[in-house]
Amino acid sequence: MTVHGNIAFGLKIRKMPQEQIDAEVNRVAEMLQIDHLLDRKPSQLSGGQRQRVAMGRALARRPKLYLFDEPLSNLDAKLRVEMRHQIKRLHQQLNTTIVYVTHDQIEAMTLADRIAVMKDGELQQLGTPKEIYNEPNNMFVAGFMGSPSMNFIKTRVDLDENDKPIIRVVSGDNEQHVVALPESLRPQDGNEIVIGLRPEHITEKLEDETVVATQVSLKLEVLEPTGPDVIAMVKVNDQEVACRLSPEFDASVGQVAPLYFDMSKAVFFDAVTEERLVV
Repeated sequence: MTVHGNIAFGLKIRKMPQEQIDAEVNRVAEMLQIDHLLDRKPSQLSGGQRQRVAMGRALARRPKLYLFDEPLSNLDAKLRVEMRHQIKRLHQQLNTTIVYVTHDQIEAMTLADRIAVMKDGELQQLGTPKEIYNEPNNMFVAGFMGSPSMNFIKTRVDLDENDKPIIRVVSGDNEQHVVALPESLRPQDGNEIVIGLRPEHITEKLEDETVVATQVSLKLEVLEPTGPDVIAMVKVNDQEVACRLSPEFDASVGQVAPLYFDMSKAVFFDAVTEERLVV
């Protein structure tokens, strides 16, 4: 069966006139940019082309709801990016509801208008990508979204001499730094909490000079250049933490570097329930 026949199969089952079938197949093929492949056999197609043919077969039926169950899981990295763009463009053209199942958080963030994060069959959070990323309900949601994922620093809340909530951080040169916390965490005095900070909120410089951040000297354990940035692994209170540094930052493994903690972006969790604390 050719690509044309594959896309037309569901329409033939409905006994649509051949003229309408051809028109619908051509419409879908042009939308998916596979109109030049209609006379080919599936064995002559690449993985990405086969995925587009499969989508074309569904699109030709014009359903009210589409269900995509990990459609990109068997593709290589480059094809996944290309097909992700195709699906995003397709959704914008169709303006039809698509339920998209994926374990890939990048696919979820880039494709979704709303994300439902599931764990063991239970809904953990439903919200926009921005809400899920910046305001996670619990540590599972926070750790699932983002690459590298959110850092979790377990620590204890104390009160300083002015009755202000603080935590103490041991740096790479074994010095102790005091980090201020929001006033609303005062009731947590003496309790263990988990501070969630994404790698981009621990950097060697501040993009926004108005942000009040805490500077901590940390030993660079591992450096991973990615091109647009460098992922650095450090230890905070004997816990491994990922930081996102600029590629221009002159650093080497073993160096102790001053890094800024943007606590205005921090998320706080109960150490026992792992639920987010309201601050």
